[in-house]
Amino acid sequence: MRGKIIFCTLLIITIAFPIASATEWDSATFTLSMENPVVSKGDYTINVVEFDGYGMVAFNISCNEVFIGNTVLMNNESNWFYMDDDRIRFKGINVTDQRILPMHGSVHSPQAEIVFATERSPEESGSMGLSISTDKDEYLIDEQVIVTMKIRNIGEVKVDNIHLNVDPAGLMIQGDLPSGFTLEDGTYRSEEIKLRFPATLHKGSYNISINMSWTNAHGTQDFLTESDSIIITQPIEIYKSITNEVSLEQTVYTSISVENIQSRPVSVRLDDVLPIFFTMVDGTVTDNKADLNWNFILAPHERKVVSYQMIPEQVGAHRVPDAHVTWNLWGANYTNSSDSDNVIAVYQGVSFLERDFPEPSPTPDDVIMENNENSPEISMSVTIRSAISTEVTSDKLDFGKLAPDDTSKRNDITTLRTTTPVETYRSFGSIVNPNILKVQETYEGVESKTGTLIFWAEGVN
Repeated sequence: MRGKIIFCTLLIITIAFPIASATEWDSATFTLSMENPVVSKGDYTINVVEFDGYGMVAFNISCNEVFIGNTVLMNNESNWFYMDDDRIRFKGINVTDQRILPMHGSVHSPQAEIVFATERSPEESGSMGLSISTDKDEYLIDEQVIVTMKIRNIGEVKVDNIHLNVDPAGLMIQGDLPSGFTLEDGTYRSEEIKLRFPATLHKGSYNISINMSWTNAHGTQDFLTESDSIIITQPIEIYKSITNEVSLEQTVYTSISVENIQSRPVSVRLDDVLPIFFTMVDGTVTDNKADLNWNFILAPHERKVVSYQMIPEQVGAHRVPDAHVTWNLWGANYTNSSDSDNVIAVYQGVSFLERDFPEPSPTPDDVIMENNENSPEISMSVTIRSAISTEVTSDKLDFGKLAPDDTSKRNDITTLRTTTPVETYRSFGSIVNPNILKVQETYEGVESKTGTLIFWAEGVN
């Protein structure tokens, strides 16, 4: 519990620190682990304290052997975290996360690849500034990565012989960067370079660095490096849908959709399990399988749907397990889950509905002629509201027009399951109650009565 509290608290503290845009940095990339927990850069030393196994690492920072603070970095950080009055900053690139292993390292020997940058003094920076950014943080593997950089002369003299070099971290470079150009004092220049992902991928994230060199006013060469990180979008999406409400022993229909959103074939394995108190319906599983495990290759942008049916054995609310899909990409296994909050509500097969309705007084239109005499007449009907998750046909019952001493006709209904045969039910076997639906012989239409209509459905085998 103490470890989790420290992680959350430190994360809030470090996010709160700002940084001035004019600051120039000297950046380097390091890989830390519990076997190699210490790294130094200039006067600063980083010492790993703990990995949480879910993409976070905590470490202490000291300057000239004096402790100055601690912080937490996460996997694939997009923001910098600043310390020591904004003189140093950090960014996590790859931190072991057991949910998507192996992104970097293993759960038994976690690692953290971080970028550690220290502030350059005006003398060190040579009055030049460099910033880079990518058009997105996350990419499909067939998308182009566009890196934009801004080169600024923040000094008071002209700077000559400026060179730019890109370290693409394994990405393929399209085009060249300018070399040997000059910037007048107080001016800037923007450049753009395009990158592509290689045919064979070896990792899920890339840290792109731009190295700039120039000749300062003293005739010596200065250097400045900036970097930005990108990640590859997970290629496989998975969705699971079910019948949410059924009666006991009715069929529940399940379908799982798996889609490859990337532009390269992916070998996948799909696994699912039944909820507790459910039984598989034989012969309903896609590909006539006896289990809920499939192996197949998804072509680029291909979508595959599998399905099966099951029967509940117990009433109640039953949570549906997630389906899991595992795929192999750049030599590593990754997993994604349907992440559904589906619950199946299972009800008893018999339901009751009570409905109050008025017995209206007849109007001139509600009379019939019999033996040339006016007699009162009542029209009785009711609207059905299903209480057992089935479709009732019809949803309205008409008992006809009743004159004094008449008894309503018998009404039958059917219930329809959306994907199973129609089941016929005996209905209203006792509903023709003289006290409710039989009009009294002496009724003259001068009083209003309220009755209670009760109906039920009894299954017929």
